Amino acid sequence: MGSTFQIAGSILAGDFLNLGEAIRICEAAGADLLQLDVCDGHFVPTISFGEELIKRTCEVAKVPVEVHLMVANPGDWVPRVANLGAFRTLFHIEASKRAMGVVQAIVKAGMKPGVAMNPETPASAIEPLLPYIDNVCMMGIAPGFAGQQLLDYTYVKIKDVRALIGKTGSKATITVDGGVKAANAGPLLAAGADILVVSSGIYQHARPLESLKELRAMVSK
Repeated sequence: MGSTFQIAGSILAGDFLNLGEAIRICEAAGADLLQLDVCDGHFVPTISFGEELIKRTCEVAKVPVEVHLMVANPGDWVPRVANLGAFRTLFHIEASKRAMGVVQAIVKAGMKPGVAMNPETPASAIEPLLPYIDNVCMMGIAPGFAGQQLLDYTYVKIKDVRALIGKTGSKATITVDGGVKAANAGPLLAAGADILVVSSGIYQHARPLESLKELRAMVSK
């Protein structure tokens, strides 16, 4: 454990007046990819950023970029984020009545599809989609606000999703988004996670550029 997992740096907790520097901090800290959280003020109460920020980030980023749609009607957003440079787009299963259609639209747009789940959504809700998606993104907190504490139920839910992946023969990886810190990274990976999203754990760290090195060191112990 610890040598194969990835860290996705989310700039949601970065300085919105200096997002270029926020991107550079994530990369310099050692993030394997960047996650851009698109918050629309409807599905989640906060508003973050849209197409132009995605496009510019993909142009300047030195690591792969994925989009996390925390929006109502995600099917309407797929054409908006297509061809901007992101390799994967995640959407919330709670936001769509035609989730399979959104998955197919993401694939048609040339991106890998992923499905995100809020903490209260049972693992079984995504079982029909598992053979067709690249990633399951499990929210460890209520979505839309950085800096919350990881919910303890997350560990059980990771194991449930991992079992469903095995049952369906899916190749999907598991991401945990929200509340990830150096202290809980090891247990999350032990439960079955593959990718950890870190945001406030980078920018609120006393030494942001050392934050992910510290996390990896804790995991390897």
